[in-house]
Parts: sequence; C-alpha cells; structure tokens
Amino acid sequence: MIVRGEVQLELISGKMTSKGQITIPKELRDQLGVDEGDQVKFLIEDDEVRIKPVKKKLLSQAIGKITSEEEIDLEKMRKVAHKKASEHILSEDIEHE
Repeated sequence: MIVRGEVQLELISGKMTSKGQITIPKELRDQLGVDEGDQVKFLIEDDEVRIKPVKKKLLSQAIGKITSEEEIDLEKMRKVAHKKASEHILSEDIEHE
C-alpha cells in the first residue's frame, strides 16, 4: 500500500492477454461500481493511466420528451447522440483535472 498525502493507494496487478485485454480485478470492479457490459474511460497523464466508470444515462429518463411531426432518422439521431455524449464525457474530464 502506498500513502500519497491523505489518499491511500493499494497496488493491485493484472495481466494482459495476447489480444491486449486486461481483466479488472473484482475488488476494483466493486469499488468502481462496474459490472459486465459497463463502459469505462481511460485517462492518460504522463506515464499513468486512470480508469473511471462512464456514468449511466437511463433511456427511461428521456421517454416522452421527444416529439416530432416529421419522420425521425434514427441513424442520424444515433450519430448526433454519440457525438454529443463524447463531447460531454471529454468536457467532464477537462473540468475535473
């Protein structure tokens, strides 16, 4: 265990497969609150990598908020939503640094 200021850091190791995959140890998954299928983001600073869970947004929170008189292009909507979500995630990272 490493103590840095008031923060205690515990070193937990993992192993990379030939496909570049790393299993996140159970104690870290529990601490981060991530489960199978959840997304994480990797923040790289100098020679360190931090892992943060991507906050879940429930579709049920948006139901009933979208109305349209015109036909909806779902593929275009997905692309725009992806772009906006990426911009939002990146802006959160910049704000917290």
